[in-house]
Amino acid sequence: MTVSDASPFLDLHGPEFLNDPHAALRAAREQSWCADTALGPAILRYHEVQAALAQRALRTPGPDFLAMHGIVDGPLVEVMGGFLLNIDGPAHERLRRLVSRSFTVRRVEAARPTIVAIAEELAADVAARGRCDLVTEFADPFARRVLCAFVGIPENADARVRRWTADLGRMFGLSVASHRAQIEASMIELRAFIDELIAARRRDPVDDLVSALVAGANGDALTDDELRAMIITFMSAGSDTVLNQLGHAFALFVAHPAQWRLLADDPALAPAAAEEVVRFSPATLLGVPRIATADVTVGDRVFPRGSFILPITGAANRDPQVFVEPDRFDIARKRDAHLTFGGGIHHCLGAALARAQLQITLPLLARRLGELQPDGPASWLPPTEAVYGPLSLPVAYRART
Repeated sequence: MTVSDASPFLDLHGPEFLNDPHAALRAAREQSWCADTALGPAILRYHEVQAALAQRALRTPGPDFLAMHGIVDGPLVEVMGGFLLNIDGPAHERLRRLVSRSFTVRRVEAARPTIVAIAEELAADVAARGRCDLVTEFADPFARRVLCAFVGIPENADARVRRWTADLGRMFGLSVASHRAQIEASMIELRAFIDELIAARRRDPVDDLVSALVAGANGDALTDDELRAMIITFMSAGSDTVLNQLGHAFALFVAHPAQWRLLADDPALAPAAAEEVVRFSPATLLGVPRIATADVTVGDRVFPRGSFILPITGAANRDPQVFVEPDRFDIARKRDAHLTFGGGIHHCLGAALARAQLQITLPLLARRLGELQPDGPASWLPPTEAVYGPLSLPVAYRART
């Protein structure tokens, strides 16, 4: 059976998807596990998405994604090609092995006291006021400060990091062409900044990820280009993704006050709450596209070589064949594993750090802030962005003592 047989059409730029992406995905998923889009076939159900993520013949598109949007040269193409996510085969295995020696679960666990201290400081500030914008006044500074502390970025670069990471996130979205000039300008600045940072850590290493990556380059060496690409990757995924995922979490708890009270009363639910947030409302709704390097069979369909495929993990996470009451947000329910962090050789390297930040911040704020009430309209990035979430989420609450 070919890809187009009996496939519904999913309009990723249509009003149904833009206004309520999960409803649009659900409607398509109920018709078939595979839908057609303007970009290529989209895989929507859990087992088929899981199978696609494990297929070695489906690679991440990298520069091909940019070429689809008319970007075939320049800084974006050079940087995109160097990301670990876009490298396969022996080169990927080598780089992942080297980076994994520095980006360890032990390093993440050692960072927890710092994460707690940052979260407590920001929580105390917003709790005292009775109202705030949880995105701009908590999630944004929290994500950036944790990133800077963990990676080893000087605090005096905070304002620039905010702009750079926001622009980096647009590299992977469907609107990349319209933002090209802005992204390229930020990328040129960021690469110069990282080169200075690498040189500084070579002269004077400290206990941070950059120093560990530089030190780990002895012997089987990471080149300067590889070091730069790794640091850019961590800056992009480590800040923008966490910022937006926290925004999704807060929006969910505004809409589900009983779940907020449950977490406040039982902080031991924090790990389950973090997983349920990431399953139910992922900031990376569309997941990472793939390109077939050979004819690939998934389920009952053949994807010809060269196919551009979207395994939509956000749709798979609400597949009723796998999750009981998938459209119900419930932090106390034991769920099967979601696919938000990907799978196969490209499983998210920073998943442990993202989980730690959610596990720390959510129960802390639930204990400090009472029921979250909307205090004005929220504004959102479009779900067509590779990473999306609320730009603004004003809330009011009565602080708990």
